[in-house]
Amino acid sequence: MSAPNPLLAEINKGADLKHTETQDKSAPKIGSDVHIKKNDHASLLSEVEQGAKLKHAETDDKSAPKINENTTIKPNNHSALLGEIKAKAADS
Repeated sequence: MSAPNPLLAEINKGADLKHTETQDKSAPKIGSDVHIKKNDHASLLSEVEQGAKLKHAETDDKSAPKINENTTIKPNNHSALLGEIKAKAADS
């Protein structure tokens, strides 16, 4: 049986915390000369409902990687490697 961990004992004991006062200054300061007007969403909605006149655009997508036509892909042997790792783990 191992000796008790002093760190865990200290954590379980807890700590005596003192009360503190805070001043939350995170609220935005809005000046007294700032006035908020009513937003007219009706004109915005009618503009959105009207839709946009879009023109067709031809594109030439060159984002794909260029792979040489002589490139070959070999089968991977990961399943054999995984089996070997599992076997070694089971042995230990």
